[in-house]
Amino acid sequence: MNNKYNTKPIYWERAKKYLIKNDHILKKVIQDVDNKHYLTRNSTPFQTLANAIIGQQISVAAASSVLKKLKSNINGFTPRKVHMANSATLKSSGLSRQKIEYLSILASKFVTKPTYFYGFKDMSDKVIIDRLCKLKGIGEWTAQMYLIFQLNRPDIMPLADIGFVNSAVRIYDIKEPKLENLMKVSEKWGHYKTVAVWYIWRIIDPEVVQY
Repeated sequence: MNNKYNTKPIYWERAKKYLIKNDHILKKVIQDVDNKHYLTRNSTPFQTLANAIIGQQISVAAASSVLKKLKSNINGFTPRKVHMANSATLKSSGLSRQKIEYLSILASKFVTKPTYFYGFKDMSDKVIIDRLCKLKGIGEWTAQMYLIFQLNRPDIMPLADIGFVNSAVRIYDIKEPKLENLMKVSEKWGHYKTVAVWYIWRIIDPEVVQY
């Protein structure tokens, strides 16, 4: 496998030390988690976005089941294979009509204009989010999953991620207004919000989250 995959972000250990020093609640979470694992990139750019689209508003287990069926039905998981698949095949994988449309648009863009996705590593988080959100079916949350899991950006906090927000509200005993108070809590995380989010996700599910 290409060595750009499954490598630890260069900031990871530095971020952990910072969070342990500055947030006593997150310190316990980090120390309780199996630290053999860390945020990695293990998908292509298309796969990361497609995985995030599939995962919109459904559980991790449900998304995993749909993805498994989809890969089997189209014999792979590339833009061209999705682009060539008919709606009936995609529907039989468990995809909703909306998600079939979104995946088809995404696959078509990768096939017909792959340059649209070039140069992201040199762009700011905001520019990338704005660019991705021009594609139908991709909103801020999906774009943030790309920033986290494909580009491994260190300072992303997806406030539309219900699992993350609910878990953070519970462990920090956050009161209403929840999002406003969560933003205040996140000030302790400095520029390492991605790492804090990743560990808070692990509270919900010991399995490592991947897109």
